Amino acid sequence: MIDLHNHIIYKFDDGPRSLQESLDMLKIARDQGIQDVFATSHFNEIIPPDVENDYFNKLNILREKVDAGNLNITIHQGSELFYHLFLDKTIKKSAVATLAGLGKYVLIEFSLFIMPTGVKDVLFKLSLEDVTPIIAHPERYSGVIDRPELVLEYIHHGALLQVNAGSILGDFGKEIQKISMWMFENKLVHFIGSDAHGIKGRRTFKLHEAVEELLYHFDKQYIIPLVTKNPRKIIDSEKIEKSEIPLHLLEENGFFSKLKKKFSFSKKDDFPF
Repeated sequence: MIDLHNHIIYKFDDGPRSLQESLDMLKIARDQGIQDVFATSHFNEIIPPDVENDYFNKLNILREKVDAGNLNITIHQGSELFYHLFLDKTIKKSAVATLAGLGKYVLIEFSLFIMPTGVKDVLFKLSLEDVTPIIAHPERYSGVIDRPELVLEYIHHGALLQVNAGSILGDFGKEIQKISMWMFENKLVHFIGSDAHGIKGRRTFKLHEAVEELLYHFDKQYIIPLVTKNPRKIIDSEKIEKSEIPLHLLEENGFFSKLKKKFSFSKKDDFPF
């Protein structure tokens, strides 16, 4: 498996506090059957050269330690870029901005609590540069929790969606879990990522558990490529087709009322499928 979204660079962002913790995280990943990970550390609009150099220096040290320890995991460079109106310019300036450093895919994070403006324009500008945006954990954003149909707009404007393993497993609450499962039910998801930050709790590698949970509910022909074929296409610089939005979600009459009904639940509710 390939884990698209992780914070494994030590002493860099809010991830591991030591090189040993980074290695311990990767041992957990290996034991889950993960063979490739993307080191998607947090970056903002301005990426100073010394910060970027620090990332690559620590990435190279981590790769050397992984090779010396025979962990059999390949670490790909990347970032989780905080959304801003000039993403296209940041990508041109920074070597760390795009996944695997190939200039084709960028992982974007929004604020959890305030939905940004200008998203459509930014996605359009990225498309002009032949860059495909991947929205990190959309199920966790308050705006999507309030209006799940927002993810359809992102897809319509060329974005791909990455859901967190912890969201699937209920680590962030029942409501986020239900929205995640609704996205899988409608085949709107393109990637699953652990979004691992450490070795314990809800923010560690959980890709295996998440895939096992999804296979109880959905066809493996849809689920397995989300952790194999699709992220491999990023590494191989191949095009990933955006999801076809189901016709029933595009129906003008009753669409929003159906969504509202679907997410009107009590804490005792089970999944509606």
